[in-house]
Parts: sequence; structure tokens; C-alpha cells
Amino acid sequence: MRKFIIYSVYSICFVLMLSVIVAYNVSNKESEGLTNIDYDYVEDIIEPNIESVNNESDDENKIAKPYKREDIKIVKNYYNYKENEKSQINSINYYNNTYFQNNGICYSNGNPFEVYSVLDGVVTDITKDELVGNSITIKHNENSYSVYQSIKDIQIKKGDKVTKGTLLAYSNVSNFNKDLKNHLYFELVINGKNVNPEEYYDTEL
Repeated sequence: MRKFIIYSVYSICFVLMLSVIVAYNVSNKESEGLTNIDYDYVEDIIEPNIESVNNESDDENKIAKPYKREDIKIVKNYYNYKENEKSQINSINYYNNTYFQNNGICYSNGNPFEVYSVLDGVVTDITKDELVGNSITIKHNENSYSVYQSIKDIQIKKGDKVTKGTLLAYSNVSNFNKDLKNHLYFELVINGKNVNPEEYYDTEL
């Protein structure tokens, strides 16, 4: 009888030990599975975030428009001899019995509006002229700069470092283009040549 009890106890202990071993192995496998799942999940989350950061960085290097209001329109085109006759006529300035080609674009909505830097840069010049009005020149790199003319209430000074979207001034009137009334005259110069700003917005220099 005692032997039977001893054998029974041994058997129970063996079964318990076996159960513990099996449970431990199952637990390890489940933990490994969860680890793999978490790794994949974290990887899926991180990759889109990295791509998003890169996109934002790319946008910072793209040329923006010198205004943010949606009701701003072109009132005087950039002169291009390849354009149609109507566009060419709207890109000629007439002053003091003389015709001048428009080297930039005039924007207006009929009222004063905010004027912003189109890209990061350094303010290299601020001038006041009775004919064309106040003017700001910003150098963006060795080969490019932008000019903002027919403006008032200038918010920056020569030598300032500005970032894309910095408020520079407000649109104004000029004696050179009185018929346009309140407007902004904007030039973009790349590699020493005036270019059509409308062809460069949302692109990198």
C-alpha cells in the first residue's frame, strides 16, 4: 500500500513537471510571436513618418508665391516674345511716351495685401524710388534672387536673414504703373536672367 502511494505521488509530480515545461515552451513561442508582430507594426509606423518628414523638407526648398490670399490675380504678365499677341500686349508698360517690357509679374486684388518671401535668403537691398515705389531684393543663393516692388510698410531691414513665408511688406501703388492701382511687382532672377515666376512656383532652384 505504501509503495502504491509513493508511486502515485511520483506520477503526480512527473505530470506537474511536464505540464510546467509544456506551458513554459508555449509561453515562449507566444512571446516570440508577439515580438515579431510588434516589430513589424513599429516598422510600418516609422517608415511612413520618415517619408512624411522628407516631403516636408522638400517643400521647404520649393519656391512659393509671394502672396497667400486666394483672390490675388495677375494684372500684368511677364514679357515673352513667344506668347500670343494678347499676352504680349498685357506685358508691355507705357510710361513717358516709352514702351517697356515687363521683366516680372504684377499681382493685385484691388486692395493692399501681405507680401511674403518666396524662399529662404538674405535681404541684400531695400530702396525707395518715387517712380517704381519701394523695393526689396532677397538673395537665395549664388545664382538667384527675388525682387518685390511697389510695396509699403516694410517689415524687415537690409542684412536680415529671412525664411520662406516671412512677411516682408504690403502691396502699394507706384507712379510707373498708376493704372494698376494697388499691386505687387515681383521679379525672379536666376543665373543673371529674369524668368517667368509662374513657371518656377513649387519647384526647387
